[in-house]
Amino acid sequence: MDDGQPAERCGADRRLMPRLVARAASSRGEESALLVLLGIALAQSLVATALLLGWLAGALLLHIPVCLALLLVRRLDPPPAGWPGAVLRVTMALLPALGPLAALGGLLAVAMGAPRGFRLPAGPPPEDPLEARLAAIAAAPGVPDGLLVEALGDVLHWGTAPQKARALDIAQDALRPGGEALLRVALGDPDAAVRDRAEQVRPAVERRLLARAETLRAAARAGRLADRRALARHLDRAAFSGLLDPARADACRAEAAGLWQALGEALPEDAEAQAALGRDLLALGDLAAARLALESALARGVATPAVIGWLAECLFRLRDYAAMDALVTRWRPVLEEEALGVGALAAPWRLWLTETAGPGWGEWRG
Repeated sequence: MDDGQPAERCGADRRLMPRLVARAASSRGEESALLVLLGIALAQSLVATALLLGWLAGALLLHIPVCLALLLVRRLDPPPAGWPGAVLRVTMALLPALGPLAALGGLLAVAMGAPRGFRLPAGPPPEDPLEARLAAIAAAPGVPDGLLVEALGDVLHWGTAPQKARALDIAQDALRPGGEALLRVALGDPDAAVRDRAEQVRPAVERRLLARAETLRAAARAGRLADRRALARHLDRAAFSGLLDPARADACRAEAAGLWQALGEALPEDAEAQAALGRDLLALGDLAAARLALESALARGVATPAVIGWLAECLFRLRDYAAMDALVTRWRPVLEEEALGVGALAAPWRLWLTETAGPGWGEWRG
């Protein structure tokens, strides 16, 4: 989450920016119109002084250049806006004929403000995209896990302290199955207050994971494949959440691996079972068995960047660099597409593809 802004956050910022820019330009336009009016009033005060002293020629010499200078107002950027801008335009139209009277009237009009019937209603304040995201997620319990983590991860990265607290409240909600992944992100937040809050929430989320596992175990005792698959998925979720202690996490992985192996034997073409089994065995350190399971998953069509990455890690730890090069070469188009994205695996694959393409890789691996 911390490597870059998620696409959704960038899109919200891009939708917000035109409104912010337009509002800032309008404010500057009002300021520039007021400054021009003050300049006209100052110049016309000199014209009025010359008229009072009987210097008609001097008054004309002052008045005519001021009227000609008004032609430059059209080039102001941003242009005069708001009530001061409207008053300035009327003043410019009347100034050649009325001179000081037009300038005086313009200042009085600005000081008195726009008549009630001419006042434009103030627009709504700019919407904070993080607030909008929190409100949308709170109103939609069925947000997919990945989207939940990505969206609320942005809140943890960019949000204010109250917004981060609301994100963690959502993370510990029992109806949010992706909350544990978000909590793992919060435990690494640079803000100490967020980390402390995440530590407070952590036991409740851990108890929820384990309680859910017990419920699924009871259902799986009936022997239905769907129930055993649900239990295996949840055990993997708990084991890889980063919230359990290492011994308990390994126990969950071992139990899940047994379930996935049984599912693979019952359904030989079950690619999900092979991929999940390979991931669990890789984490448990059984590299040879993990390699067989992951190669079987790839052969059955699960050529996702995650599965390719697990197999590449397995081959690297086995020091089978020739097989690893063959794997990357075989699936290079998939990996290059992943490297161009913004997902969690984009940066590692981008670095890997760059390094292995250089001459130093061949020299290093001998």
